[in-house]
Amino acid sequence: MFSDTIRVKWSALNLMLKIKKSILKKMSYSEPVTDKNNILNFENPILEARNLSISYGKTLAVKNVFMQVPKNKVISLIGPSGCGKSTLIRCFNRMNDTIRIAKISGEVLYNNKVVNDIDPAEVRYKVGMVFQKPNPFPKSIYENVAFGPKVNGMKNNLDEIVENSLRKADLWKEVKDRLKESAYGLSGGQQQRLCIARTLAVNPEVILMDEPCSALDPISTDRIEDLIKELSLSVTILIVTHNMQQAARVSDYAACMMAGEARIGELIEYGENEQIFGNPKDKRTEDYVTGRIG
Repeated sequence: MFSDTIRVKWSALNLMLKIKKSILKKMSYSEPVTDKNNILNFENPILEARNLSISYGKTLAVKNVFMQVPKNKVISLIGPSGCGKSTLIRCFNRMNDTIRIAKISGEVLYNNKVVNDIDPAEVRYKVGMVFQKPNPFPKSIYENVAFGPKVNGMKNNLDEIVENSLRKADLWKEVKDRLKESAYGLSGGQQQRLCIARTLAVNPEVILMDEPCSALDPISTDRIEDLIKELSLSVTILIVTHNMQQAARVSDYAACMMAGEARIGELIEYGENEQIFGNPKDKRTEDYVTGRIG
């Protein structure tokens, strides 16, 4: 009698596990697929570059890039200096529009919409950017964070927005009694987290980071890396970095760019972190991540 009861309960548990597995399978995203050019493809990417080429005047800087960025992941863009990493990510929120001699061919999509068909200001609210050098405005800490919401016409709940953004950027405890003081009084690491808070204040879906830790000390770098991991639970992050250890620590996927003798940047490999840093398919990627070139 006792063994029969156990058998019934075990059968019921197995059935529940099978049902749960089936439901999770239906809810989950398809696994990314690597094409013949060693480039990952994703279902429903939040950002996408299609046959993207970028020139400055008559000089071709980036050539024929196909790249998809999945939602709520961290993607590192790696490669030697001068291979077009920063040029590429600036296309995703139309920052290259501000450079008079920049010319772009191909398409960039955000949520399956061509970004050139979207107002630049709207694109930059949804696809924010944090630069290599912290660039706080010459305003108070509070006004730095409140700037975006104010420009966007948000006048209510500013105190709550500022506090929540500073908390997300892991800065609230350090500045909550200094909100009216100049942002220039903060340390370099604090200024960079303030810039991240300023970006978060307008609820972006993507944050582009162009070497955000290159000017910071190791302790500040650790804080930013921890923050990147936390933010990726709700925000997509595309980060340019020359630090291979950093890319391996914080990323889910890594994309490697390279420029040949003509100094034209190309995306040569894009895969899961473990594959790019542990078993790259392209010899040039292997040479770069192991320090033989770069």
